[in-house]
Amino acid sequence: MLKITKDVKEANLITHSGKFHADDVFATAFLTWIIDNPVVCRINNVPDDIGSDVIVYDVGFGKFDHHQKEFDLRHENGVKYASFGLLYKEYGLEYLKSIYPNYTNYAEIVFSMVEHDIVESIDAIDNGEFPDVNTSYNYKSLDSIIGDFNVSWNEDVDNDIYFLKAVDVASVILSSSIKKCFAKALAKEKVDLAIENSSNHVMLLDEYMPFKDFVLSSNNPKALDILFCITPSNRGGYCVHTIPVSKGTYVTRLDFPKSWGGLVDLELQEVSGIKSASFCHSSLFLAVCGTLDDAYLMTKLAIDEKNNLQ
Repeated sequence: MLKITKDVKEANLITHSGKFHADDVFATAFLTWIIDNPVVCRINNVPDDIGSDVIVYDVGFGKFDHHQKEFDLRHENGVKYASFGLLYKEYGLEYLKSIYPNYTNYAEIVFSMVEHDIVESIDAIDNGEFPDVNTSYNYKSLDSIIGDFNVSWNEDVDNDIYFLKAVDVASVILSSSIKKCFAKALAKEKVDLAIENSSNHVMLLDEYMPFKDFVLSSNNPKALDILFCITPSNRGGYCVHTIPVSKGTYVTRLDFPKSWGGLVDLELQEVSGIKSASFCHSSLFLAVCGTLDDAYLMTKLAIDEKNNLQ
C-alpha cells in the first residue's frame, strides 16, 4: 500500500508537488506495483544526495523526467514520451512477465497493446498534444478526470490526500487496461484462424472476443474481403457484426439494409424475411437473430442488396 511522506529521507519514490496530472499519478500507480513498500514524497527541489534506490520521476531532469529542453524521445507513432511512458518503457515488459508467468510469450504483444491503449494518450496530453474533439458537450479526457481530484481553490486541505485518492483510481484503470489487453492478446490466434477460414465475406467465431483490430491489421489477404463477423450472443442466438473501414471509426465496410434500422422482432422479420431476426441497430452496424443459418442469411441479404445497387 502506498504511503506519502513530507520527509524526503523516508521516500523511495519522488515526484513533484503542487497540482498533479495523469502523468505523475499513473506513474505512481504503476510504481506501487513494482516497488516494495512504496513511500512517495512530492517535492519540487530534489536533493543532490538521493540514494540510488530512489526513483525520481516527472521532476529533477533525470532519467524519468521529460522536461529537459533537449528531450525528444518518442513512441513509434511519434508521440513524445512523458514520465509515465518512460517508466513503462523501463519496467513494463518485465512486470507483465511477472504477473503472467505462464504466458510470457504474450508479454511483448500485451506490452505494445497497453502502450497504445493508455500510455501514449497520457504521454501525449501531458506534452500538450491534445486530441481534436469537436462536440457540443464537454468531453472529459482521462487527464481531466484525474485533474478533478486536485484540491479546489476554496478548500483548506493538503493536496497530498487527494493525490493518494487519484493514484487509487489510476491503479484500477491501469489494471483494467492490462487485463483487457491480455484477454485481447489471447484472442489473436483464434481470430487469425477465423480469418483464414472465412468465406463469402463472412468470418465465424465460436464465442465473442475482440476481433476488429486483428481483422484490420491482419497480413492475411482474406481479411480484406471480410464484411461481417458472426458470434454467439450472450443473450442467446447470434450477433452479426459489421467491420469498420479503419480503427477508431464507426464507418463500416458494409452496413445492413437501411430498411432494417431500428427494427425488432416481428417488424424486422417481416421487412427482412428472416424468421428468427430479433434486432438491427438503428446505425446498421449490428444485427441479431436466433439461428446460425439466419445469421448467414442476414449477411447474404446485405451483400446482395449492395450488389443490386451497384
